[in-house]
Amino acid sequence: MKNLEDRPRAARCGVLLLLALVAGCASQPADDASRAAASAPQTVPAAELRLSEFFKLPVGPRGLEPTDKLRGLAGKRVRVQGYLVKEEEPFPGLVMLTPVPVTLAELADGPADYLPPATLFAHADGENANKILAYRPGAWTLTGTLELGSREERNGRVSYARLNLDGAGSIKAPGNTVPVFLEPGAVEHAHHH
Repeated sequence: MKNLEDRPRAARCGVLLLLALVAGCASQPADDASRAAASAPQTVPAAELRLSEFFKLPVGPRGLEPTDKLRGLAGKRVRVQGYLVKEEEPFPGLVMLTPVPVTLAELADGPADYLPPATLFAHADGENANKILAYRPGAWTLTGTLELGSREERNGRVSYARLNLDGAGSIKAPGNTVPVFLEPGAVEHAHHH
């Protein structure tokens, strides 16, 4: 192997410049990198998570058990695709995403429903937290931070997996159309006619 002195002057300067740049970057405080990452959480790529990856199959003697992938993604940004549950009485700021289309008839059936175990409860934030996401048939894609653990939701159901949405831009409606948020009164009025 040749020594640095044996290389042409331009090559030596290039190597020295590269080493100086690397050393300069390495000397930056770690706090700057941490602050930059914290100030731009939406730039963190979202991991793909399928609803079929929520629980181990086949179901064993202990019942439903979360997969290692689901548990490993807790607290991280994920992107999930599924179907919005069509509800008679939707709650502001809350939607449920399932692997198959589901319609809930709360008025007729009460709490009896056919929600699959892999139901993701998604929570809107900001100005959309008090609005209702208008139902549209087809596959939706939601992106946000995954949260796990049993919790009673505003609609009276108990969730295990929740997605705190990044904002309206984190919701992709079927056919890449723009999601529509309605005031709660507008939805109630539509149901009574």
